[in-house]
Amino acid sequence: MADLKKIGDLLVLIGALVGLIQGILLLVPGLGFTLGYVNILGGFLDAFVLGILAIVFSLIALVNSGFLKISALDFGKTNKFLVVLIVGILMVMFASDFGGILVIVGAILWLL
Repeated sequence: MADLKKIGDLLVLIGALVGLIQGILLLVPGLGFTLGYVNILGGFLDAFVLGILAIVFSLIALVNSGFLKISALDFGKTNKFLVVLIVGILMVMFASDFGGILVIVGAILWLL
């Protein structure tokens, strides 16, 4: 069971880093439409807004999984699983599909 938690930690870390990189790439002018991914609700938003959302959601996932310390983005000591799971769902819906899926799978592995 401890191995599943470590694998979950690794998946959350990789997913948040993928989301962070994808958000930075969306902020670069001219690359907003060339990334070629389709997300659920992000089609209505500009690439700049999607980049900001991807960066914010990735930072929230990193902070609440314990890899980064930013007190403004920390949601407390309890229910870290739930916070990371909801942030992963928001990443899939708005910002980063692949990174969000990795964060969701990693959060689910925390429970096992």
